[in-house]
Amino acid sequence: MPNTAVMWIRDGVLVDRMHINPVAFAYAMWIFCNPAERRRTTLENLISFGFAKSGFSCAEKMRMYNSECENILSQVDAAADFYNALVSKAASDARYFDGAPELLRDLDSGGIKNFITSAVEQNILDEWLLGQQGREIADYLYEVLGRRENFSKGRDHFEHVSRLGNKTIYYVADAISEIQTGSRYSQDYNIVPVGFGNVISVERVLEAVEYVKQSLRACAPNPLLLSNQVQSAQLDPTKIIVPDQKAVQLSLTQAGAQQVVEGTGASLMQNLRHYFEGQSLLQPS
Repeated sequence: MPNTAVMWIRDGVLVDRMHINPVAFAYAMWIFCNPAERRRTTLENLISFGFAKSGFSCAEKMRMYNSECENILSQVDAAADFYNALVSKAASDARYFDGAPELLRDLDSGGIKNFITSAVEQNILDEWLLGQQGREIADYLYEVLGRRENFSKGRDHFEHVSRLGNKTIYYVADAISEIQTGSRYSQDYNIVPVGFGNVISVERVLEAVEYVKQSLRACAPNPLLLSNQVQSAQLDPTKIIVPDQKAVQLSLTQAGAQQVVEGTGASLMQNLRHYFEGQSLLQPS
């Protein structure tokens, strides 16, 4: 299908790391807030908030938490910079969903343009693209779009891809906020929002906690930030809120997804492939 693009979310759709990002967000905010203010929240609350605000940049989430929950963090920019280093380290061993590189390759071979759209700063994405993980799919990507001055994920990225001559844009995203944005601009840029219904279990969140804790000392700009209270903080798994399968599907549909792809980690990409075949983006396998 000519003049067609697929816009992909990197974290949570291409790369299986959405259990890591909210945990890194929680620890970055926890570490940088004043110890006196820290008593007004918990790591469980911060992790749950990170999941609920998936799709926004770390700095945006931190400001949201200050305004919507407890105003506990004054050093947002410093905490967000620390998050970027921490999450990169903690997610260094994260892998693509099974079949993701192959699906990008086959779409590219068929004349479909693949774009990554992200709220992450452009320079960080550029570094990632040159690394081992990025190089694995770089040949199948038309462009990687991140946050730049006056150019952000959402309308700016949609308009840019549309101006390149793409008449139809499939937008594959796992966050409610992302699907809502795609739906909002669907008429302007002929966007087809596709929900990626990956579900994160509490067990995987606890795995992510271990990854993040192992990465803390390597990333902390000041060892004093890693107080005994932070290192020894214990989590109550029953207080971590992650959506279940039915809630994910319903939420993405209500947010405006024209299709929600479901399945386990091993079958999600295969089901997405079948959807694209049905849309004539790929030949049936």
